[in-house]
Amino acid sequence: MKRWVFLTNVTTEVEADIIIGLLEQEGILAQKAYPGAGNLKVTYGLINGVEIYVPEERAKQAKEILSAESARNAADDVPDLDNESGH
Repeated sequence: MKRWVFLTNVTTEVEADIIIGLLEQEGILAQKAYPGAGNLKVTYGLINGVEIYVPEERAKQAKEILSAESARNAADDVPDLDNESGH
């Protein structure tokens, strides 16, 4: 039986689905959990966000994938000052 470990918590269902999609592209299974919500999630929305869990033996690789994606997103957020100034 696999032991699932916490990977990250995100604010929205969409963010969780994107992360799970990235992980699945690399062959890593992932599960969502809704802390403290039970069945209220559907009616009242996400209060505590969405937790993502991965198999323990793939946790290191999953963290590396998230770190690489965060770095890519941060690089995309940096404005290209040469293009903006007309140079």
